[in-house]
Amino acid sequence: MEVGSHPIQVLSLTTADGQLQPLRFRFEDEAHQLHTVKVLEILDTRKVSHVGIDALTFLCRAEADGMRHLFELRYAIRSHRWNLARRLY
Repeated sequence: MEVGSHPIQVLSLTTADGQLQPLRFRFEDEAHQLHTVKVLEILDTRKVSHVGIDALTFLCRAEADGMRHLFELRYAIRSHRWNLARRLY
């Protein structure tokens, strides 16, 4: 499962105080297979600005294909788009 900065579909929750919380996400790999990933735990959330684009990054422990991985998801605030930034392990 190769990961770069790819657009993804995300099922998220917005709390009563306006915080985003990703619950599941789905992405398509190079073989055009869809992978659904269940977020088990959000380890860290940060607001970042990269090249003038404000975003939220989520460091998540998640389960994909029966294995646990660490993923970094990015949510672009202005465009409301989610990206899979990287898989750490």
